[in-house]
Amino acid sequence: MVVLATALLLGYRAVFIEPRYWGGACAAVAAPLACLPRAGLLWMQQHYLWGALALGLGLWALLGRAPFVVRVAAVVAGVAAVANYNATWGMAGAALGVWAWLRPQAA
Repeated sequence: MVVLATALLLGYRAVFIEPRYWGGACAAVAAPLACLPRAGLLWMQQHYLWGALALGLGLWALLGRAPFVVRVAAVVAGVAAVANYNATWGMAGAALGVWAWLRPQAA
C-alpha cells in the first residue's frame, strides 16, 4: 500500500506537476481537466497540509487506539508529505506511524 501510493504520487508529480508546460497550460482560459487535482495538490503543499495530515494521523496512531489502517495511512501521508516538500512534519508523522505500526498492540 505504501509503495503503491508513493509510486502513484511520484508518477503524478513527474507528469503533471514538474513539467513547466503545465504551469502555462493551467493558466490558460480553457485549462485542461488535469489542472484541478494539480491545483489542489499544490495548494495543500503551499499550506503545509500534507505534513499536518501526516503528523495528525501519526499522533492518532501512536497515542490513540487507532485501527491498523490509520497506522498505514500515517506512513502513506508522511511519505506523500516528504514528496511534496512538507518534509519536517511529514517525516515526524511517518515516523510516528511506523512506530505505532511496529509496536505490539495491547489486546
